Amino acid sequence: MTGQIKNANRDRTFTAMIAVVSCWPPNGLANAQTDQAPGGAVDSVEALTAIADPLADDWETEKAYVAASARLKQFGEALRKAAGGDSDGIGETLRGFFTDAAIVEFLRPDGGERYSIDGYDIRRWQRAGEPIPAAGNRAAAVRSLLAAVPHPAEWRFAFKTVGVERIDDRRFVTHVLFQAFARPTDKNGGRAFQYDGHWRVAWSSTDGVEHPLIGSIQVDSFSEVDTRNSAWVDCTGAVLRDAAAWRQLARGGEYWFGRTDALGELNFMGHNGIAVGDVNGDGRDDIYVAMGTGLPNKLLVQQGDGTVKDTADEAGVAWLDDTKGVILADMDNDGDQDLLCAIGPTIVYQKNDGRGHFTPFRGMRASSPASFYSLAVADYDLDGDLDVYGCRYVNLRYGVSVPMPLHDANNGPPNHMLRNDGEAGFVDVTTEVGLNVNNTRFSLAATWIDYDGDGDSDLHVVNDFGRNNLYRNDGAKFVDVAGEAGVEDQAAGMGATWSDFDRDGDFDLYVSNMFSSAGQRIAYQPRFKSDAAPSMREQIQRHSLGNSLFVNRGDGRFDDISDAAGVRMGRWAWGAKFVDFNNDGWDDLFVPNGFLTNDRKDDL
Repeated sequence: MTGQIKNANRDRTFTAMIAVVSCWPPNGLANAQTDQAPGGAVDSVEALTAIADPLADDWETEKAYVAASARLKQFGEALRKAAGGDSDGIGETLRGFFTDAAIVEFLRPDGGERYSIDGYDIRRWQRAGEPIPAAGNRAAAVRSLLAAVPHPAEWRFAFKTVGVERIDDRRFVTHVLFQAFARPTDKNGGRAFQYDGHWRVAWSSTDGVEHPLIGSIQVDSFSEVDTRNSAWVDCTGAVLRDAAAWRQLARGGEYWFGRTDALGELNFMGHNGIAVGDVNGDGRDDIYVAMGTGLPNKLLVQQGDGTVKDTADEAGVAWLDDTKGVILADMDNDGDQDLLCAIGPTIVYQKNDGRGHFTPFRGMRASSPASFYSLAVADYDLDGDLDVYGCRYVNLRYGVSVPMPLHDANNGPPNHMLRNDGEAGFVDVTTEVGLNVNNTRFSLAATWIDYDGDGDSDLHVVNDFGRNNLYRNDGAKFVDVAGEAGVEDQAAGMGATWSDFDRDGDFDLYVSNMFSSAGQRIAYQPRFKSDAAPSMREQIQRHSLGNSLFVNRGDGRFDDISDAAGVRMGRWAWGAKFVDFNNDGWDDLFVPNGFLTNDRKDDL
């Protein structure tokens, strides 16, 4: 039956098959792909390049952005040189960036809220309405920033333009997120400084918008963090002394892309996960690392001296197939950590003998070719064992399945709920328990949590290209209440983490999304989708806004406090985690981010 998970018999044939299982769909399945690109698609590189060039059309605001970005990049380089040299020459260095009548405020004005936490000196400043005094000259404005680290320092500067306002043919304003990072060149005990500011930069030009000069810089807000001692030390080399594992883990996707088997799924998109657990019962946590096609998965077992050793081969878990979601959990209630691996459309269940050696026990394979991307386990039915929820992302393979519509896609593959029936295996109960509702999205992550405090596990699913799900567990059935709970969070969902961060007795939710300066800059222009319904414009604008922090009200609903809490901008965020880093009883947020990095800055 289409969409169902089938148990494979536990026999020698399956064990042999699973050792060489290929997760690439067999020939003929390409015809099963039903998603189509929008009409009028261009298939030549030249045509696509022309479309990607903002100077090739009549979007004047994007032309202004391109020109201003080039100037800001040069401005940042000038700042870096000034910071590393004689500060007396700053005025001359900056002369070519400003109009003669430019008004520049102090980039780091006095005042604001100050506090210290465990060696971190933090200051937040917000414009209160009254303008702050101009610096008098450009050099004084810049010195107010560079003076934060008085020692000779290495500075880095970054600019992101999130908004453009066109005034006339020769004048415009950009809203800029400015970041500065500094570390003294003498290392000075590990001191580091970071500044995050929101600037309003006015530009003018005598010949259109192509060669603008800065007319004014207004600081709307900023925060800064200054630490005297480095809180973190990179000990990767000291811990990972296994030479073979290091050679493979130290290389990036670009290196392996041309060196792995083209018959497998060429995955360099970063969807391979990790699982943490004590696999051999020695009381120390170990790490299972999922790898892409052709590279064996790693089981990094912690040794007594703090180093790790890759035992995946001898443990029987060095799969060469592209592996995405992985889980270490006690699936059979025998007291040790078993292993679940998402390998293509198959979830492989391997039993642990208690000493860190694994034997394939079940392979649950979907009848459709869509790969599982992540897994989540919980005892949803309260029968004493852990059940499995599997998220799937694209119908055929990455880069081929087209989400339609982009901001609210509902043409993805179905996810699956697998009930654990012990020795009898797993049973697909997706439809039986109501999880087939709103189940054709592009899912990347799921979390189990008792958000309503009724004693059972509820399910939250994060979806790319649209709305998320919050399935409330009502006992016999799940009900998707994301809309009424206020957590649909229609965006480019990547991950989620839960915590009672405000310590009021219930769990709050933080969702990792995509922050896109280009999306915010363009989607808010009056001419963008001008013929679309306002609701559609709002949905598309939300898509690139960034991460979301939802505080649980305790009545089944959540409030979005992302902006007030200052946690919206996480760049292209992935699996964030609530962690109490400094053991003060309050959970902090760690937000990993990034995507593909290539040589060209404008080429993802």
